[in-house]
Amino acid sequence: MKGKIGICILILLSAITSSILTSSIAFEDEIGKSTYAIDRSSALLSRSQERVELLEDRIDTIKQAIESKRQQDTPSPQIGPELGKQEAANKSYPTGLIVTPEELAENKANIAEATSLLSTSDINISYPSSWDWRNKGGVTPVKNQGGCGACVAFAALASEESAWLINNSSRNYDLSEWYLFQKGKGSCSAGSQFDRILDAAKSPGTVTEACSPYLESTICNSPHYKIASWKKIYTVEEAKEYISKTGPLMTGMSVYEDFFYVDSKKIYTQEYGSFVGYHAICIVGYDEKEGCWIVKNSWSTSWGDDGYCRIAYGQCGMGTEFPFYALGITPGSDSSPTPRIFSAKVITQPAGLYEFGIFTPDDKWVLITTQNGITEPIGTYQSDQRFGYKLKSSDGTTYYSDPKMNPDGAKHASIFDISDGREWISWRGITGKYSSDVVIEVKSSDQ
Repeated sequence: MKGKIGICILILLSAITSSILTSSIAFEDEIGKSTYAIDRSSALLSRSQERVELLEDRIDTIKQAIESKRQQDTPSPQIGPELGKQEAANKSYPTGLIVTPEELAENKANIAEATSLLSTSDINISYPSSWDWRNKGGVTPVKNQGGCGACVAFAALASEESAWLINNSSRNYDLSEWYLFQKGKGSCSAGSQFDRILDAAKSPGTVTEACSPYLESTICNSPHYKIASWKKIYTVEEAKEYISKTGPLMTGMSVYEDFFYVDSKKIYTQEYGSFVGYHAICIVGYDEKEGCWIVKNSWSTSWGDDGYCRIAYGQCGMGTEFPFYALGITPGSDSSPTPRIFSAKVITQPAGLYEFGIFTPDDKWVLITTQNGITEPIGTYQSDQRFGYKLKSSDGTTYYSDPKMNPDGAKHASIFDISDGREWISWRGITGKYSSDVVIEVKSSDQ
């Protein structure tokens, strides 16, 4: 019996062993197949990666070709001498003129009106075909506003220093932009405005650069250099006349990126680049043949033509969106303004009789024109005193240049400054009966 059981056990063990061996072989076969599949997949993946890398290389090549073509089609920035082999795209300069859209709109309207009046009047505007105060000893050295938005102060004092120099060439004038900038409530990050800086140039004025160095905190209290007055000039013809007869002017402009790379040998016209901001500059001359302004900037002598450049007429809002600013000084004395005398004449006048005059803030007459057109000065007044204008129409109504003083509270007078101490006063709609303009030319002079 035991023999039969042993035989059965042997048979069973043999069967199990056979089954295990069969399973093992089958498993090895599966492993082999899987390994083959993995190897094949790896090979395919490797070839795919190679294709991806090849495709990426082709894409890079295409991108480089496109960029190269773009650069060929785009004007290349002119690299200044101070840049050497650096990339021009790294170059930038500060601006700093604050101007509102409302101010720009008002400027454009006043420029258009003044240009129209000039074209229809008999006022003689004359100037030579070219002028450059650099050749006539009328400019001081170019300065550098650095990283501060103080361009208005620099442009203002470039004009003021020239005014003092032209009237006293034996002196070397170097006035403090930093003192003026602070008194005009300027901010390096935000900039400043024309009227605030120019009002500060009038009172309290400024000091010497040695007394108040740029960007330093110490402010001294030495005798101030003051301007006697400042005014806006709205037409390019009057600006050229003023420059040739009196001295440099300041103005504003729109700056684009290509202005950073001005070519000293070319006349600048805006061609490419994004709008950067508004900037104040000083105009020291012009050239009718070349059709350009000669501009003194405040970006150091490494920019442009030793700090200067030539800008084509009508570019960047010069004379179209920005008027020209003239700064008046009192030669020989800053503390004792000289008296002024006035004269006036009617340029155009509709039917009717009008009396015109200049008055002080307390409504006292400085000058009055009679009905016969005779001008009579009344009294003696300092050159820095402010005046107003009034017109008495044929129906007996008096209108003022200050709208707040008019019976209807409306603006009836537009005042435009002209060179040689002249101003136009254009009166509109002074009565319902006489609605056309009465244009009067007023001239003041220092004694």
